[in-house]
Amino acid sequence: MADTSMIPAELILLLLAIGCVGGFLSGLLGVGGGIIFVPALFFSLSSLGFSEDHAMHIAIGSSLAVVMATGSTSAFSHYKRGGVDMAILRGWGPAIVIGVILGAMLASSVKSVVLKEIFAGMTMLIAVYMAFSKDKAEPKPMRFLTEKVQKGIAAFVGVISAMLGVGGAILTVPLMTCIGLPMPRAVGTGAALGVAVAVPGVISYMVSGMLVSDTLPPWSIGYVNLLTVAMIIPSSMLLAPVGVRLSHNMPRAMLRRVFAVVLVIVSVRMFMSL
Repeated sequence: MADTSMIPAELILLLLAIGCVGGFLSGLLGVGGGIIFVPALFFSLSSLGFSEDHAMHIAIGSSLAVVMATGSTSAFSHYKRGGVDMAILRGWGPAIVIGVILGAMLASSVKSVVLKEIFAGMTMLIAVYMAFSKDKAEPKPMRFLTEKVQKGIAAFVGVISAMLGVGGAILTVPLMTCIGLPMPRAVGTGAALGVAVAVPGVISYMVSGMLVSDTLPPWSIGYVNLLTVAMIIPSSMLLAPVGVRLSHNMPRAMLRRVFAVVLVIVSVRMFMSL
């Protein structure tokens, strides 16, 4: 364990930098920052001397807390503009919550190295999807995606989101376009579903982490580090609009490929740390 008396200044600077980069990329690429926050937090905590046994759990729990705060603002903005499909939210929400609870319970029972393997593998799969996917002008409903199938997939999304520390929009938005929802409405509904992921996820990580509270970093409630959340939220929200403005001047295909490259780098770096 590192000397905690020397950590605050270093950690604060790191967290501010992580928030700025994650917020900028979130605005630029149109995805939640969790996919960036989790590896950045893990490597930061590890480099400062905190035990790797819990570093990945803390990174995921804290990332979900950030998603809960920033996602709530985004979801409310979409809701005011009529961009949230309440029928999907009511239909998928309970299934996602159940999946999140199961995913958080599973994550708390496995070693940090297993979470790293899952994160690195899923990140690489998402990178491949982002690199080769194409925008659909008019989404067409896929008949095999019945309500029961949708709820089953939603529960799976909840499990994966809880284990990766992300809001799940990168999975739910494509799914909603497959059932015929226009992209703008899918994005707004995805933001609302992200809150449904984050709230039970944060609670679950707090509770499960309290069992090992004596070995966690200062300012932690279970696997959620309050200092991390407090530093990342304002800095990420400050830089997100900058990314949004820049994104309007770049082709969507190029943005997807840039994001794919970033994810490949994150995945490879995570695999190298195993």
